Amino acid sequence: MKIDRVRILTNVFTGKTSVYLASYFKRRNCKVTLLLNTHCINKLPQGIKIIPFRYFQDLRKMLIKELKQNQYDIIIHTAAVSDYLFKHPLKGKLPSGRGKLTIKLSAAPKLTHIIRRYAKGAYLVQFKLESSGNALISRAKKSLNKNKFDLVVANALNDLENNYHASIINKKGIVKEISSKRELAKTLLDTTRTNLNL
Repeated sequence: MKIDRVRILTNVFTGKTSVYLASYFKRRNCKVTLLLNTHCINKLPQGIKIIPFRYFQDLRKMLIKELKQNQYDIIIHTAAVSDYLFKHPLKGKLPSGRGKLTIKLSAAPKLTHIIRRYAKGAYLVQFKLESSGNALISRAKKSLNKNKFDLVVANALNDLENNYHASIINKKGIVKEISSKRELAKTLLDTTRTNLNL
C-alpha cells in the first residue's frame, strides 16, 4: 500500500507458493497466467504468462482486465492482499522528523468478489490465513460460503513457519489435511480436473 511517493506498507510474504503452483501446473501441460508482485519476480520457468503489479489498485485493475478478456478453467487466489488501504496517498514525500504519525486506513474491496463476478464457469480456489489454528476450519468454511468459491486452502501462521501444513476444504465441508506444497499442488490440479471433467 502506497503512503507517499517514497514509502509503502507491505507484508512479509514472497509469492513463493504462487510461483510453485504456477510451475507445477505448467509442468503438467496447463496454460498458466500468473499475476505477481514485482518484488516476487526472480527466476521463473519458461512458458508462464506473467502480469506484474505493484500496488493493490494495480492488481485490481489488471485482474478485472484479464478476466474480461480471457476465460479460465481454474483461478487460484493465493495473494496475501491488503485488507486495508490508505485512501489518499500523499503526492510528494512525507517530511522526516515529525514525531508521531497517524495514518487512517479503510477496508479494501474484496478481490474474491471481483473474481466471482467476472470468472463465471471457472473453478475458484481461495486461501485463508489466520494467526492461529484456533477456529481455523470454521472460519475457512465461513469464508468459503460467503465468497461462494469452490475450495479453500486454510493455514495458520505457524503452519507456514514450520513444516508446511494446510487444510483443504470443499463446499460440502470435507476437509483434507496436507503436509507439503507438492501435495497441495497435486490436490488442486486433480480436484479441478475431476470437477471440470478435464
